Amino acid sequence: MEGEPFKLSHSKIESFLRCQRQYWFKYVSGERWPAQRDTPAGIAGTGVHRAMQKLCVTGNPADGEAELDAYLRMPKHAAAGPGTEWHRLAFEWYAAGVEAHRSIEAEQSWAEQGNSVKFADISLYGGADRVDRLGPDRWQVIDWKTGRFDLGPAEDRQLDILHVVVRGLKKLPAEATVRAVAWNLRTGEQRVRELTRDDAVNQVAYLARLAKRMLAEREFAPSPGPLCGFCDWQDRCDAAAAVEVEGLDWVDEGLELAEAWEFEAGE
Repeated sequence: MEGEPFKLSHSKIESFLRCQRQYWFKYVSGERWPAQRDTPAGIAGTGVHRAMQKLCVTGNPADGEAELDAYLRMPKHAAAGPGTEWHRLAFEWYAAGVEAHRSIEAEQSWAEQGNSVKFADISLYGGADRVDRLGPDRWQVIDWKTGRFDLGPAEDRQLDILHVVVRGLKKLPAEATVRAVAWNLRTGEQRVRELTRDDAVNQVAYLARLAKRMLAEREFAPSPGPLCGFCDWQDRCDAAAAVEVEGLDWVDEGLELAEAWEFEAGE
C-alpha cells in the first residue's frame, strides 16, 4: 500500500530469485495460501530448533530434550514420532546441537533474536536462532540447519540479512565484527561469513535496489522445472502443469530439497 514500507524477508527474496511466478502467487496475487504440507524432515527439523531454543535459554540439555520429546509425540507429528527413523535422527541432531552449544564460549547468549529493522522505505524481517556476544566488540549469529543440502549462495544471503537485522536490533557499535554461521547439525558443517559494519552498509544498499526491482516487476515469469512438483502453488500454475515428471527415484530427495528452500528460509 502506498505510504507503507515494503516488507522484505529472506523467504520473500528467495522466492523472487528462484521463481517469479511463485513470488507473484505468494506476495502479490492476494490469493489464499495453500495449506502447508508437513513432512517428516520438516517436523524433525522444527522440533530440533525448538529444543535448541530452550537449551540456549537455560543451558540445560534436559530442557531441550524434553521439548523435543513432547513435540514429536504430538499426534499430528506421528510421521516423525517415536519408533520412526526421523525420531531417531531428530535426537541425533539434537545431541550434535548440545555439543555445539558446549563448544561456544560466550559472555552472553540469546535465543531466537530478531523481528524487523526499518531503513528508507523498507522493513526487513529476519530471525536468528541464536546470538552470542563473544567479547566487547565480537559477536556471533547462528542459524541452525538440519537439511541434507548445502544451499550455498542462498545461505549466504540469509546470513547477510540476519547480520543486518541483529546489528540493528542489538545496536552494535561500528567497530563490532560479527561471525555469521549456518551450522548444520546433521552434517556438522559450518558455513561462516565474517562481517563488518561496511558489509551491513553494502547489504542495505543492495536490498534497497533489489526492492526497487521487485516493486517494478510486472511480468513475473515462471521458472518451470522438477521442483514445480513440490511447489504448494503448482495446482494454480499453468507452467507447473506443463512440467513432465519422469520416474520416482528422485521424489524423496526433491521433496526434501524443496522443503529446505522454504523451511530454512523462514519468514
